Amino acid sequence: MKKTIVLTLVGILGVAAVAPPARAGVKSEVIREGAEFVMRKFGKEVAQELGDGAEQVLARKMEAMATKYGERETMDAVGKVGPRAFRLVEQAGEDAAPQAVKLMGRVGDDAAWVIGRRRSMALFTRYGDDAADAMIKHKEIAEGLIEQFGPAASRALKSLDGQAARRLAMMAEEGQLAAIPERAALLDTVGKYGNRAMDWVWRNKGALATAGVVAAFVHNPQPFIDGTVKVADSAGDKVLKPVLGQVASRTNWTAVTCTLIGATACYAAWRGRRRFAGFRRH
Repeated sequence: MKKTIVLTLVGILGVAAVAPPARAGVKSEVIREGAEFVMRKFGKEVAQELGDGAEQVLARKMEAMATKYGERETMDAVGKVGPRAFRLVEQAGEDAAPQAVKLMGRVGDDAAWVIGRRRSMALFTRYGDDAADAMIKHKEIAEGLIEQFGPAASRALKSLDGQAARRLAMMAEEGQLAAIPERAALLDTVGKYGNRAMDWVWRNKGALATAGVVAAFVHNPQPFIDGTVKVADSAGDKVLKPVLGQVASRTNWTAVTCTLIGATACYAAWRGRRRFAGFRRH
């Protein structure tokens, strides 16, 4: 009995003694190949950043990063960003470092702008990749909009060019965006239809304070974007009118009619709520 126990323990200890070097050998081979690739791609930067024995230092740092955040994630991040990746991970902080590593692996050098700014990094860790992509594309403009309007602003900004993003920021600064009913739905529509939708929003920003106009636009944006429905003034109110003429032959009038009916109903309900609220105050 005792002899059996002793033999079992010896066997377990033997396996434990052999297994770690085997795993370490596999890992070291992957890291070694990764370090060689980084040296070929970023040799001068590695030497400047890591000093004497740069290749060995690089391998050790990559192995330490791989232990924390995964081999594939480490290879992608350092392979795209180079030795600066280690400083950016430190800058991100322990809690946000996994997201920072993945972002570098996904977008490369562009990640540095987000990771290197505390404000941007906080928005990225809160709202995810859409926010990071929007900030990489539009920098400080995106930061303010995402802080104010959250994920819907991130999705909208990703689909816009520079001029359209600046127009959206101007609407936010002037308070027009905050005053729009169904604002999140409007931003989602801009995110789906891009610059053409934002162009319509910009040209009709005064009318978008009217609930019925917003409801109609987000329900069926295409006729508005195409110019087959326009917003007009009628006795001080904003109303929707189909545009006749050259576009008539290619207009889906069933969709337009449904849009106008829906908008009218929404607008009537909105006006009714306002009147009721005013009656209650008096």
